[in-house]
Amino acid sequence: MSSSTLNASKARLKNAVHRSSATSKEGFLERLFTFAFKGLVYPQIWEDPDVDMQALKLTPESRMVAIASGGCNVMSYLTANPAEITAVDLNRAHVALGRLKLLAAKRLPNYDTFYRFFGEADEKANIATYERFLREELDAESRSYWEGRDIAGWGRKRITLFSRDLYHHGLLGYCIGVGHFVAKLYGIDPRHMVRARSMDEQRSFFDTALAPLFDKRLVRWATSKKMSLYGLGIPPAQYE
Repeated sequence: MSSSTLNASKARLKNAVHRSSATSKEGFLERLFTFAFKGLVYPQIWEDPDVDMQALKLTPESRMVAIASGGCNVMSYLTANPAEITAVDLNRAHVALGRLKLLAAKRLPNYDTFYRFFGEADEKANIATYERFLREELDAESRSYWEGRDIAGWGRKRITLFSRDLYHHGLLGYCIGVGHFVAKLYGIDPRHMVRARSMDEQRSFFDTALAPLFDKRLVRWATSKKMSLYGLGIPPAQYE
């Protein structure tokens, strides 16, 4: 994205989070959070848009403002055909992701291509798809973001995340990965949750396997730290 957009994003994030002196413990944690939050945080989000839509009762005359985040809910709200949705976010990466999803929904040739790109997000063919169907029509700022590089400009282009499993990246993806790693240290594989064949099986797996993990000394120590919630995009001021 352009330097002006990047600077504006940084300024808004700073104004929203920084409350304490940089030399204080709280100030250090706040600045650590804003550093972490500058990159992609939510490649997806977990709220249930169906519940939102039941409460909002959207109509073709509705106009709404929503947090962009991973773009999942905004895309779901569009199925109600509201007159307008304005998606806003402190993080420029989420805006770029939302714009990419919207364009893909319009320009990709079929559902299978769209699902491969965003549902699986782990095939090299997705990069060719981007080049052929999306790149030229993507707005300049979003294209600049996705074709930019992390790690001070020396890393791979961000668009390659769609060939390297997007959902294992981003702050949330890394946080979930750490959670799976810790669970496996105690002999629990969280993936068994999605293999459950009913809600009762899910509840049973949670009660007997996942819930006891939160009583483990290592997990209790880690979650007692404000930094433990950074991977969920929760700043230190909201920890309590």
